[in-house]
Amino acid sequence: MEKAKKYMNKLFKKISISIKRSWRKLKYLDKTQLNYFIVTSFIGLFCVFTATTYSLFTVTKYLNAAVITIAKLNYTLSSSTSGYSNGSITVDAGKTLAVDLTLTSSNSFKTKYALNYNTSATDVSVYYSQNLKNNMVGTVGTSGSSINMRVVIVNDGSTSATINFTIAGGYTQNSLTSNISSGYYEQDITIRTVLYDENFANPTSASSFPDQNNYAYYKTECTESANPVWDNDINTLNLGNLTKQNSCDVYFKKITSDIEIYFNLTDSAGNSTFTKDAPPKDGSYTFTGATCNSNATATWNSDSWNLSVTGIDAKTLCVATFTAN
Repeated sequence: MEKAKKYMNKLFKKISISIKRSWRKLKYLDKTQLNYFIVTSFIGLFCVFTATTYSLFTVTKYLNAAVITIAKLNYTLSSSTSGYSNGSITVDAGKTLAVDLTLTSSNSFKTKYALNYNTSATDVSVYYSQNLKNNMVGTVGTSGSSINMRVVIVNDGSTSATINFTIAGGYTQNSLTSNISSGYYEQDITIRTVLYDENFANPTSASSFPDQNNYAYYKTECTESANPVWDNDINTLNLGNLTKQNSCDVYFKKITSDIEIYFNLTDSAGNSTFTKDAPPKDGSYTFTGATCNSNATATWNSDSWNLSVTGIDAKTLCVATFTAN
């Protein structure tokens, strides 16, 4: 210990003497040499500072990218179906089982998700149920937000099969895929009800058609060919003579007035925006049609650029559709 102290004192004295000698030489330099020394020293210090700063920036940038790339997104996948445990369920040989799943996000921001499955068994197929619209891939909101899903497992094998479900998570700019891509009809005809709020926004699912005093029929979309006709008098949807299994989404809007007129503006990507104002008369949109939920008739006048409605005999919702040119 004593030897180490003596060595450090001796080293310190040598460094001090060296600095003093350098300072004496600096004092006796002429102006040209002095200026050169100062400029050179400044450039050297600047380079060191710049290199250090850039290195720190690069490392910081790299670490941020790494955090984004490897950050863990947390979800909970639960089910009320008997036999489900920690993402797994077993289906007996020759059986078909529907499984209700609830995906809950524990993340502080909106994310994308995808439900996938894996199994070591053969002759097993997993479908999304047509009872719910295909939502095996989608977007889930912030912490506490949930998505209800329903899958159907068909085990055509001769032994029981265990199926494991996993969730892939990503940021909203990511592209995710699911290996559950085909639908299963639990009934030959499936009707799904979708309710818009009073602003034609925030669609939610319902188990049956709503009361006509509060909601107005908007449209029906089916996965297979159909001729849906809404009967406003008896609050019923007629699909005509269907020759194959079909699933249809029936849309309603909450109404606050006896008559409401909306304009559905569809952009080149197929995205719709509902507004109470007609699009500008500048050639950017083309009128493609108008419908009303009741017996009323909607007519578009391209000269006066307005929608007129006649024959109103009940609470009426009329929607004029325009497509971007």
